[in-house]
Amino acid sequence: MTLSHSMTATTFKNQMKNTLVFIYNSFNDPLFQNLMLSYIREVAKENVGEFHLVTFEQERYRHNSHTMTQSHSMTTRQLQKKLQESNIYWHPLTFHTGRFLLLKKAWDLLTGFLLVSWLRIKHRTRIIFCFANVAASFGLIFSKIFRMKLMVYSYEPHSEFMADLGYWSRSGLKYRLLNWLEWQAGLSADVIMTGTQHMVDELTRRKSKAQLYRAPTAVDPADFKFNSDDRKRIRSALGLSNEIPVFIYVGKFGGLYYQEEIPKLFAGIKQHIPNAYFVVITSNEREEIRTMFAQSLHKQAFSITGDLSYDELKAYLSAADFGISGVPPSPSQKYRSPTKVAEYMLMGLPYITTMGVSEDDEVAEKEHVGAVLSTFSEKPTKEFYESLQKLLAEPKDQLRTRVRQVGLTYRSRDRIVEIFKGIYLNTDNE
Repeated sequence: MTLSHSMTATTFKNQMKNTLVFIYNSFNDPLFQNLMLSYIREVAKENVGEFHLVTFEQERYRHNSHTMTQSHSMTTRQLQKKLQESNIYWHPLTFHTGRFLLLKKAWDLLTGFLLVSWLRIKHRTRIIFCFANVAASFGLIFSKIFRMKLMVYSYEPHSEFMADLGYWSRSGLKYRLLNWLEWQAGLSADVIMTGTQHMVDELTRRKSKAQLYRAPTAVDPADFKFNSDDRKRIRSALGLSNEIPVFIYVGKFGGLYYQEEIPKLFAGIKQHIPNAYFVVITSNEREEIRTMFAQSLHKQAFSITGDLSYDELKAYLSAADFGISGVPPSPSQKYRSPTKVAEYMLMGLPYITTMGVSEDDEVAEKEHVGAVLSTFSEKPTKEFYESLQKLLAEPKDQLRTRVRQVGLTYRSRDRIVEIFKGIYLNTDNE
């Protein structure tokens, strides 16, 4: 499986161009930290111009001396100075949400407009590079007004997700406005990097003028790799031998993810694999999740934890034998690219997923690196449990190596960095 793109590569090397990076997330949001920021840092090393980063800071991610991030005790000013060493200049704004949502989004649009106009004039930014579709909707407007090239990374239809899951009505103003802006950005952008071939095909069908790149959500292979010492340490702390099959779920419950369906699935697995143990790492309220799990499983069959450091999260992944992706299927989920599957695969973990989410189901079945369900809400089939048993019966070292190798092809950060650098550095063939 390759990371393909349509037509010839757009390039910005011939003229040195400053880039305005616009995200509708906080700087400390893990999605931005682990994806977009890491790519920007790599491209910035190539001396292609300045990168001016605009973020919208939420209170829970707000950067101060007490915020636990990769920079730990740095203040915002200290971090800004550190980023400047990499030719990255950070300009934080404030994120607004809650009641009167459309008015608050209009305010964010206005403050974003004023900052972007200042950056465009002062620093002569020629490109606006947006992370995900909500930012791309803002970026579409700014690119038209200020005549900048529009690039989008992680293009996924957020409005369709919200409608499919019943949170927004398709006749409502929020859905209709964002949906229109999202598709206009998809059709009008100069470069789009999206997680699946499904979206590349859909944008091609709609006659997008963008250079289209299939770039699934990825993680750093040098960072995510199995550690035998961590496996022994975590299993010892949990009181588990190396032979006990451990299933791990990392993520939230509810919203865009399954909730009570996950412990029910685990209970079904426990019936077929009596010695199975289940680990849950979540940012949800732990006692609430523990109570939910206790309705389906004996308390000695699972553990619930959270607030782990980055390194400790990876240690738990080393201790596991199977990862769970808890995304419910819907028509739009085929365009999504869940990060957790990338983490599981590069740690050498086979995974459970649902049919029609990203290309994860296709990879699981074609490469024999996972087991696929139609939905967590229905009783799993005999074939599903046979897939689990077959994967668990494979020698552990052999399975880890095989799954990781597929992950390196499918979800490695190095391959996405190649695309980012290619966009800026390749010779223009047009």
